[in-house]
Amino acid sequence: MGGRILKSQKRRGIVGASGLVSAICLLTSLTSASAQDPDANPALPAAVPQKTDTAPAPAQMGGHQSEDYTVSPEDLLDVFVMDVPEVTRMYRVSSNGFLTLPLLPQPLAVSGLTLGQVSALITNKFREAGMLNNAQVTVSLKETRLHTVTISGTVLHPGSYPVYGPTKLFDVLIAAGGPSLDAGDEAIITRAQATAPAETGESGQPVQANAPSKEQSFTVDIRKLVETGVDTTNTTLYPGDRVILKRAPAVYILGAVNRPGIYILTATQAQITVLKALAEAGGLTNVAKRNHITVMRKDPALPEGKREEVNVDFKAIVAGQKPDMKLLADDILFIPESGGIKAMREVVNTSIGIGTGLAIYRF
Repeated sequence: MGGRILKSQKRRGIVGASGLVSAICLLTSLTSASAQDPDANPALPAAVPQKTDTAPAPAQMGGHQSEDYTVSPEDLLDVFVMDVPEVTRMYRVSSNGFLTLPLLPQPLAVSGLTLGQVSALITNKFREAGMLNNAQVTVSLKETRLHTVTISGTVLHPGSYPVYGPTKLFDVLIAAGGPSLDAGDEAIITRAQATAPAETGESGQPVQANAPSKEQSFTVDIRKLVETGVDTTNTTLYPGDRVILKRAPAVYILGAVNRPGIYILTATQAQITVLKALAEAGGLTNVAKRNHITVMRKDPALPEGKREEVNVDFKAIVAGQKPDMKLLADDILFIPESGGIKAMREVVNTSIGIGTGLAIYRF
């Protein structure tokens, strides 16, 4: 067997009392209570990151006033030029720090400039191009990756969360509502190395575009973080980081069993056999067709959405005449009812997937 399989949690509809989910929920509720009564729990952090679709205005970022904010690569800027609707809209700064505007022949090097300096630069470039002698330009910050941490994957509330400096992974998990029921044990953190400001000549035009910023990724065992309390696993996150929680490997047990549902494997290497899976699902019902048990398995050679159907010789396995068949991650173990073989594909097509009403269990 590829790995140790933990005892199933039997509570329908939620993953059992997992250390991670319980701790996240507890800390989330405590944080909520603290927000209602500031003196209720002074030991909690003064502020937990709040989800935002866009970053807050520069005046709210770490106490910086808007005129002090310096533009960074991949910032989203809102450029308003009075009486010039062709230019007035939002623009994304390139990964190497340049801003491209219509009507201007060359991109502008804006990384490292304040918003006021960007406004002045655009005004000067329009004047030099002989288009607008007295352009009134206002530039504001709409969104910036460098002041947020983005968390996605199997969390309850994926999105971008503003941070004002180094913060802990666990705090961001709390802000995102914690892992969803199908979350695995690992989180992938991607961090971009800082990109130097673009080089410019005396005219302010770009001399040489820097190479795109490089990224590095590493994996953190989030379940170990909660269950052991080892601080070294509570990784420090920095503005601009991206966190992805991986989905746990699972098998689907459908049809004539007492507890149909999605069964989460507790480790990437964990395997479960047909007989053990049926036992975890509460056994077969009285109307189960034991001679027509089928495993539906993904096959890369088949068109997307199609599965290979593998018949299970249940009687031979029980009699010890054949080895117990191992199930792979994402397998569907289907047990039809008497007279219900024709409906097999309909049941599978309408039942598979997270959020379709299937209970979730953990082996």
